[in-house]
Amino acid sequence: MSLYQTLSPGYYDLIIADESHRSIYSRYKAILDHFDALNLGLTATPTDFLEHNTFELFDCHDDTPTFYYGYDEAVRDTHLVPYRPVHVARTRFQIEGLKPGELPDEVKQQVREQGLDPEQFSFDGSDLERRVTNSGTNDAVVREFMDHSIKDAVGALPAKTIVFAVSHKHAIELYKSFNRLYPDLQRRGLAKVIDSQMERAEKTLDDFKNKEFPRVAISVDMLDTGIDVPAIRNLIFAKPVFSKVKFWQMLGRGTRTWTDPVSGQKKADFLVIDHWDNFDYFQVNKDGRAGDVAEPLPTRLFRLRLEKLQVLAGRADTDSVAYTTDQLRRLVGALPLENVNVAPHAEEIHALVDSDHRWQQLTEDRIAFLAHTLAPLLRFSVAGSYVELQFENQTEQLALAHLKADEGEVKRLRERITDHLALLPTNIPEVRSNLEALAAAQSEAFWATLSCPRIMSLQETFAPLMRFRNRRPPGTFVRLSLPDKIQQRHWIAFGPSGEGAFAETYRAKVEALVKDLAGDSPALQRLSRGQDLSAEDIDAVAAVLGGPDLFVTVQRLREAYRQPKAGLADFLRHILNISRLPSREETISQAFDEWVRQNPQLTATQIMFVRTLRKAVMQKAEVSSVEALRKPPFSTIGDPEQLFKKPQLTQLFQLVQSLAA
Repeated sequence: MSLYQTLSPGYYDLIIADESHRSIYSRYKAILDHFDALNLGLTATPTDFLEHNTFELFDCHDDTPTFYYGYDEAVRDTHLVPYRPVHVARTRFQIEGLKPGELPDEVKQQVREQGLDPEQFSFDGSDLERRVTNSGTNDAVVREFMDHSIKDAVGALPAKTIVFAVSHKHAIELYKSFNRLYPDLQRRGLAKVIDSQMERAEKTLDDFKNKEFPRVAISVDMLDTGIDVPAIRNLIFAKPVFSKVKFWQMLGRGTRTWTDPVSGQKKADFLVIDHWDNFDYFQVNKDGRAGDVAEPLPTRLFRLRLEKLQVLAGRADTDSVAYTTDQLRRLVGALPLENVNVAPHAEEIHALVDSDHRWQQLTEDRIAFLAHTLAPLLRFSVAGSYVELQFENQTEQLALAHLKADEGEVKRLRERITDHLALLPTNIPEVRSNLEALAAAQSEAFWATLSCPRIMSLQETFAPLMRFRNRRPPGTFVRLSLPDKIQQRHWIAFGPSGEGAFAETYRAKVEALVKDLAGDSPALQRLSRGQDLSAEDIDAVAAVLGGPDLFVTVQRLREAYRQPKAGLADFLRHILNISRLPSREETISQAFDEWVRQNPQLTATQIMFVRTLRKAVMQKAEVSSVEALRKPPFSTIGDPEQLFKKPQLTQLFQLVQSLAA
């Protein structure tokens, strides 16, 4: 460090100081002061403290850098990724603290056992993990993370995550919460403490960077700055931060671009869970970028097999029913009963694993329980690899498409499945022993004589081999068969002189107008409080909206939003985020579901026919006569006039016509 003093002040013409916010401190500043050179400072987080001012050191007046390249600009240029809307989650203890006279009896006893007087016991929320620790608070933090974090490609486990803890003791308490709530995942090494007080911290950090586990690094200062793990998708602020420089350094841990080597998907964003209102403290925008939530592959697989069992239940294929039941039982049997999310359902899980009876009596309530309560828990099971689960999902989709006689879907899935089979290396023993089955699965004869047993044999044979699948060669042309349409060319004419705008533009203007009026309109304020509007209120709002700017009418709103039956109050609730207008698909689904509820004696075959009709209406197929219902895909299910009584058919046609209007 003292070597620079042996060099003359004119030795260098240019000195570049990376991470130059550190140059303000005497040890490094002395180097810059010694040489008579042009200084170039590079930093993502300049400081403007009175004693340590980066701008002043580099002669940048008015706190304005010579060149500024901001985070938002870097995101736009795809050099960094944005964060999703910040997930703010604070516990009751954090907000209210604990005061004398407010302690529950069990807390008083805990305080006495530690030699303290409950009447003198008082802590603010900010004392958490500094003067007091509460296992319930730490459990809540861990469960919030497990429920809301961005997951891996399979959708089962959290993606790479840093939890910023208050202290080493706090990190250990959070680690204990993971052990207590998710012992099954901790045995696989889900979460580890990585800080300077842990033995082999550097080795654990290397594992976090380069291996599948640990997924969660609970850190105290060590990972706040200076590390580069592009795979990080979640940042958990479990501590308050008071340094703006440090805050942005911590946030920067999630901004790196990355491509998932398993799925090939590029990292689109990352999630921040803020338990201490750090974004508000530093007045940083919390809106972020809205992200998509993918259904975990094990959950999707369970739901596909459950739907397949429902379809098979109305047919005479007892072997396929028994096979599918066994598939479902094995999935349920893999659930870890000690897991905090799974444990409340242990009794029902035991019954499903031990008995065929519960699978044979698929009542509406049981199907709802299996699909909506049990299926989401499958993300905690010890599932297969991404490529194995992906192939199993595709072959289950193929079985369903075959059972429903959906030839278009079968064709689409055939392309995907045969593409995956073609990527299997035939020169390794595991694949070489199945070359005959591989050739058969790629032949025309196989696809011309599909059956459920043949599809399941394909799944059993090749799903375990997908882990050997080669990657697609660079530049491979990917074929997609996705429906598409122009959505932004719906023109709304609204002015007396022919003025008009595209529907999305008109909607945006109307919504801005309504939100602007909401602050001054008593009627809109009552609506925001959940009160219904009177006829006089509706007329008053309509008169204002119909003014000589946008000429808003109910009919124009119906056209702009494609909601032919909505009233003005419905549109106002939608715009003010009180309730949401249903999409076209939701409206169609609700209408058909209501018709099925009104006809409780329908058989499984009749219900399948109605679902096929619903799909046709969603796809805007022409269904105007009985003859149309005798053509594929309906003809493979049955003759409509034999399946339904004449009044039921009449009702169905009336329903279709009303939805097509």
